[in-house]
Amino acid sequence: HVPVCPSYTLDNNLLTTEQRQFYEDNGYLLIKNLVSDEDIERFRREFMRICKREVKPPGVMIMKDESLRSQFGQSEKVVNKVQDFQEDEELFRYCTLPEV
Repeated sequence: HVPVCPSYTLDNNLLTTEQRQFYEDNGYLLIKNLVSDEDIERFRREFMRICKREVKPPGVMIMKDESLRSQFGQSEKVVNKVQDFQEDEELFRYCTLPEV
């Protein structure tokens, strides 16, 4: 009996077989220019505001890579993940984009 690995994508006409396989193997897929430059800039600004604690959405969790602190101090460059940001309307808008 050979264990079956779960499949995380479904057959559709949105992704090529190669894209699906890359996602299955790596857990992410990069699609360039999927989101407009204007939107990316808006999300980047909001990310920076969260990192600098200019805004504090309820429940947001900021994960930092402490090994980078000696190189970058307290800057946003040590932040490797922001999670539970659903209460931040601007950043959560990314999740609702039809392209995504």
